[in-house]
Order: sequence, then structure tokens, then C-alpha cells
Amino acid sequence: MRQSIALREELFEALDAEARPLQISRRVFLQLTAAGALASLLPGCQVFQAILDAIRNRRVRKDISTLSASDPDLVTFKSAIAMMKALPSGNTRNWLSQANIHANFCPHGNWLFLPWHRAYLYRFEEICRELTGSTTFALPYWNWTKNPQIPAVFFDTTSPLYDSARAAGPSSTISTSFTGQPVIDGIMAQGNFLLFGSGSISASAGQRTPSSYGPLEGNPHNAVHGFVGGDMGAVSLSPRDPIFWTHHNMIERIWVDWNMKRGNPNTNDSAWTQRRFTEFYDRAGNPVSFTVSEMALYPLLTYKYDDLP
Repeated sequence: MRQSIALREELFEALDAEARPLQISRRVFLQLTAAGALASLLPGCQVFQAILDAIRNRRVRKDISTLSASDPDLVTFKSAIAMMKALPSGNTRNWLSQANIHANFCPHGNWLFLPWHRAYLYRFEEICRELTGSTTFALPYWNWTKNPQIPAVFFDTTSPLYDSARAAGPSSTISTSFTGQPVIDGIMAQGNFLLFGSGSISASAGQRTPSSYGPLEGNPHNAVHGFVGGDMGAVSLSPRDPIFWTHHNMIERIWVDWNMKRGNPNTNDSAWTQRRFTEFYDRAGNPVSFTVSEMALYPLLTYKYDDLP
């Protein structure tokens, strides 16, 4: 009993430190995690220990520019893309099938932009792990603030990371007016999620209903897509370029930083928290359904970034 209480208090200390900006209370957290189902099957100490272990052992998403050619995450990323491209066209994990999820369902210009793409990255990452057999893989990100040129790994014409349609070349440099540190600092200083995360829409509105662009989506996000060009320059085609996944992972990193390092809260409006997405597939290729509230837990339980404490 004492061990269970001690572990519970340690877990709640971790939640108070990290989960508050995610607008997840202790009660809701335990409901959304495995604790709700496990509580009737396992002693409390085992439930709390399992959640603490998940928080402590999150996979680390790394800056792709820092990875060597033999880095396991880079090797797995390449292998997974090659395997997706080799799958039959009707397979939900096929490369073009995954890209078509974005073409048909992605929200832009409203407050679902950030959580939808978080889910998209996470499900893609899970599929990469399943196809390659890697249990440690974490999706790399392209930090275009530190490295305003496209990382060299994307220009190896023999690699699955290459896309011949790009307008930008190896020496092209994106303007600091889009991705420079002062720009990012200004975005981070916006503490209101309704301004930071693009404009609100009603609970009954379609998820692609236009509202307004927040500074993160409207400036660095849109600018990098246009800078790379080719497939990346078109909403319906952008995930066909492997750069897409590392670019959006940088957008996700900024949101995680804004929430968990700087302590800015997401909205608790039920039109946002209770929005349900049904267009994604799990690691086995089966359809899955979940709410924005559930996705708020992803960076707490499943991944963290190499340069964020």
C-alpha cells in the first residue's frame, strides 16, 4: 500500500510538472491511459509504475542534421519508406495511401491543424516501426531555424529520401524572415492557443472548415512548404516528399516546446478536445479512432525531443 501511494504521488508530481499545459487533469489522465483498464486487474503500484516507466523511457526524436549515415533512426527511416513504396497499392500502409490521408482529410487554417498532424506523424512513426521491426525508432526532424538549407541526406539520388520534384536545391537557403530565431521567439511569446494554434471552428463544422492561420502555421509552416516546392508545394502531394515528415516534426517540436517547456496551455474548449478523427490506421493497417484529448498525451507518454528537457 505504501509503495502504491508513493508511486502515485511521484506520478502526480510528474503530471503536475508536464501535463498541466496539455489541459489534462490527473483524473482525465488516468482515464485516458491504460490505468483505467489496468486498475481492476493489477495492483495500483504496478499501474503507476508502468505509466512512470512510459514517461521516463520515451523514444527520442532527433535533429536529422546531427545523424550519421549509419544512425539507426536514419537507416530505419529510409528502410520504412522503401518498404511502404513496395506494398500493394490497396494496402493502407502503402506510401501513396498514407499520402492520400493528408490529401483527403488534413485540416489547415483552423485549430485542428496541430493535433491532426500530431496524429499523422505518430501513426506514420508506428507503421515505420512495425514494417522494419525496430522498437526504438523515433522520427527525425529538420530544424530549419538552425539549418536553413535542406539536409544533405535528402539529395542522395540513390536514397528513398530523394524526391526529384523539388524546386529547392542543396545550396538553396530559406529566408530568416520565415524561420529565423527572432521569428520563432515571437511565435513562442504568443501565450493564447486560440492565436498560436490557428482559428477555432465549431464542433459541428467539418474538420477542413477554414478559419484563420496562426503564426506558426501561417509563417514557417507554409513558407517551408513553398521553399522546398515540388510535391511539398501542394497540399495533395506534400507527404510524397520524405522532407514532409521531418518538416512537420519540427512544427510538432515547437508545439511541444510551447506546451511543456514554456508552460503555455492548450484550449479546453470541448469543440477542440472532443473532436474525433477516424481516418488514420494503426501499425497493422487497421482503422483507428481517437479524440484530440487522447492525442494530447502523445508527447508525454511516447516521445520527446533531443534538445528539450
